[in-house]
Amino acid sequence: MAIYYQCRQCGIEMGTISTTEAKQRDLGFDVLSRQDEEEMMQVDQAGHVHVDILCESCHEATALNPGLHEQKRWVH
Repeated sequence: MAIYYQCRQCGIEMGTISTTEAKQRDLGFDVLSRQDEEEMMQVDQAGHVHVDILCESCHEATALNPGLHEQKRWVH
């Protein structure tokens, strides 16, 4: 099983972690609310976890344009 990180806005792949390298608890997933988990994490048929986060570019864009936070998806 692996954990894949991708930007939830632009879709860029940001990295992959093997579960042999880290436990989900070590990555802070245990502090996410159920709603956060549902919004950010998906498990595929192979058992790999896909985590949607913001890349640095999209984070900077939201910092410069706070109104983007109100939109679920602003990069098309």
